[in-house]
Amino acid sequence: MKKLFFIECVFCMALYSHAQFASFENFTIAPESALYGQDQVIDGDTIYQVDAFNFENNYNAGWGSFSGWAISNVTDNTTTGWSNQYSAITGAGEGGSESYGICYVTAWEGNRIFNTSSIAHSMNGFFVTNTTYAYYAMLNGDSFTKPFGADTNALGMVDGTNGEDWFLLTVYGLGLDSLRTGDSVNFYLADFTFSDDSQDYILDYWEWVDLTPLGAVKGIEFELHSTDTSGGWGMNNPAYFAMDNLGDFFSVPEVENAAFNFYPNPAHEELFLDLKNSAQVDIYSLSGAVVQTMTLSAGKNSLDILDLESGVYFISVLSDGKMITEKFVKY
Repeated sequence: MKKLFFIECVFCMALYSHAQFASFENFTIAPESALYGQDQVIDGDTIYQVDAFNFENNYNAGWGSFSGWAISNVTDNTTTGWSNQYSAITGAGEGGSESYGICYVTAWEGNRIFNTSSIAHSMNGFFVTNTTYAYYAMLNGDSFTKPFGADTNALGMVDGTNGEDWFLLTVYGLGLDSLRTGDSVNFYLADFTFSDDSQDYILDYWEWVDLTPLGAVKGIEFELHSTDTSGGWGMNNPAYFAMDNLGDFFSVPEVENAAFNFYPNPAHEELFLDLKNSAQVDIYSLSGAVVQTMTLSAGKNSLDILDLESGVYFISVLSDGKMITEKFVKY
């Protein structure tokens, strides 16, 4: 019965919504390795299609190097240095998945992602964390990077930061012309600017980045900046970050969606659901498995989601013979 119910749910989504995701799980990669352009026939710019999105990559066989995007399943989150540049500090994808994306951000090559359709989408967001290489460089310092929180650079010279360091990811919206729309979202991968030093952090878990402020976009582009710039050669700490579960979503039209409202999104412990009428409510994972099912009364209801693994889910509400499905993120 549940399998039939989910088929009906998918049909409803086809009528009222359109969802796209990039989970990085559709690639066959040898264990503990990465695709970073070395599998391409010709050097230079290429594309990795990850589900409904195109990720830009540039590979140079002469140097054995890349910029832009790589796809990895490396679990080594303890080895420091450039030789471990394809590893996320989490040692796995978001929610324990096998594969994830690695971005090496440069100023001279594309660090962009585009959806594969011909129209602009309102992106929901993605999960992000530091790479192992960048994390330990900021934590302990190396021959180029200062230890974040120190008032001296990698050479031991006072750098003027007073230890108030930060590592900032900026995401820019791209229009149908592939140019920046003027809207952007900022997210700190490390932040040592708090008055209470106990709040200082270098991100070492998957965290959700909300892209809804960008509005409808054809793609997104990334920049990285930090306070570690002494020496005059730009940013000294490694210009890498890791991504998983990029998604966008066309919401159900408001006239249809008025039958219920849910919040917050993303959510962690509780999901609140306001219903106009009593309804059967089901929560599905991305694979279509039912993880919660219940019958709720009209009014405000609280759903306990603390035990759900972090990730993307669908909430389906069946009331008065009509079914409406929405997406939410558990972090």
